[in-house]
Amino acid sequence: MRVTERSRGEACGIGAKSQFHMLRPYIVMIVAIMIALVPGVSRACGLPLAARITFERALLISDGANQQLIISVDLSEATPHAAVIFPVPAAPTVDQPAGGDGLFSYLSGATQPRIERKIRYVWRTRGMDAVGGTPPLTAGVSVLDQQTLGGFTVATVAAADPVALQTWLTENGYVIPAAAQPILKAYVADGWTFVAVKRNAGDPEGSMAPLRMRYTGAPVYPMRLGALADRPVGVDLFVLSAHRSQVTNLPTIFADPLSSLDPPPAGDIAALLGGAPYLTRMRAADLVPASLTSDVTVGQAPNDDPYREIVTIQEDVALSDYVMLGIFLCVAAFSPIAFMLALSIRRRIERLVPKEQ
Repeated sequence: MRVTERSRGEACGIGAKSQFHMLRPYIVMIVAIMIALVPGVSRACGLPLAARITFERALLISDGANQQLIISVDLSEATPHAAVIFPVPAAPTVDQPAGGDGLFSYLSGATQPRIERKIRYVWRTRGMDAVGGTPPLTAGVSVLDQQTLGGFTVATVAAADPVALQTWLTENGYVIPAAAQPILKAYVADGWTFVAVKRNAGDPEGSMAPLRMRYTGAPVYPMRLGALADRPVGVDLFVLSAHRSQVTNLPTIFADPLSSLDPPPAGDIAALLGGAPYLTRMRAADLVPASLTSDVTVGQAPNDDPYREIVTIQEDVALSDYVMLGIFLCVAAFSPIAFMLALSIRRRIERLVPKEQ
């Protein structure tokens, strides 16, 4: 098992020091869980236009040749023309699944790392030393579907000519950066389809309800567009399949049969996760954008051994505090005040206890 250690120093505040000591274990645990669970800011799958994707969650349900890719994104800095382009290996059916709103919060909670706390005694801690509508048609482009889902206009587009695709996107308000054009051209050459999602004017920015893209083909997670990111790329990918899954360069943080989840899924979420029996979660927060030259094919792991990442919280306890307390007590015991207090107590005892004749 891989163990991640995070040290925690002691706060140096004076007035709130005792309160901080009481709250510190809970604060450390919350921070550790956030670090373990929250992926990086730049995401790999979708191409944001006139907006920034601050968080993206994905679940790939693989049942042989039938794939379901469920994605939810959070948009910030969004303009009235904000949009996201998702490449898909084959023409998909796009909808919003029942239970999608609570899907990723449930999966994240059920697969979170196990927390272990360890105390290390040190002489001095570091903290003590510091402070809708039909789009226009374009020759060479086929609009396979057009619908409005949760305040977003969703169009499924196929193209045999990258220039025609660029023309259609521009005419329909999708402003594609020049750096993305070679990647979209490669997707067109590979026969991929595109799901274009545009925020309707007047709708507030925020989380987009999960979209489900169902298609026939290999289990693939598109990552080539991550090469356009201006910071390290983070990927948080759940895969539900017949066996434990693996992806090169994506460490596994959870793997176990779906039946082991606590609490078990219920209602619409249970129905949504009924397509396969084994759940794997893979995450990486610091992939170098320049290295993302191809998409990720999800493969079967050598075995179905269960795994859950362990996060070890290492808390430093300063022995210097106790030494200074001992010195203070020793000094106090031999001080003139202590001597006079002891003498006074002795005299009181002598008065209360009569002397033997």
